[in-house]
Amino acid sequence: MRRASRYALRLIGCTARLVLTIEARAGDQFRILDGKQIRSRMVGRDITDGAHWSLYLRPDGSIVGSESGDSWTGSWKIRDDRLCMTQPSITSLVCNEVWMSGANIRMRASRDEKTLDAMVMAHQPNP
Repeated sequence: MRRASRYALRLIGCTARLVLTIEARAGDQFRILDGKQIRSRMVGRDITDGAHWSLYLRPDGSIVGSESGDSWTGSWKIRDDRLCMTQPSITSLVCNEVWMSGANIRMRASRDEKTLDAMVMAHQPNP
């Protein structure tokens, strides 16, 4: 019985290490985008959490945003490999690093800041 318990504990330990390794590798899939990549992967598309808000980065440098049924406009530009945006409540540019893995993105102003996690998808015009 002791051998079976030791074997089970070793198996659990190996499984836990494997899960942690897989999770670490999955996290590594996010890659920082440079200015060209930001433009090609995000402009003309929606950035959204999928349920509550979305941002449409128009090719002309304007943003059309919506949150909980309210719409607003702002502007965007790419500066120093960062996506910079304005919103009605914030008139100065707020610039973020953009990290991407598939259709998932993470944006943050600096390493000390919490990330904003979202998805990039084909633009869905409002009816």
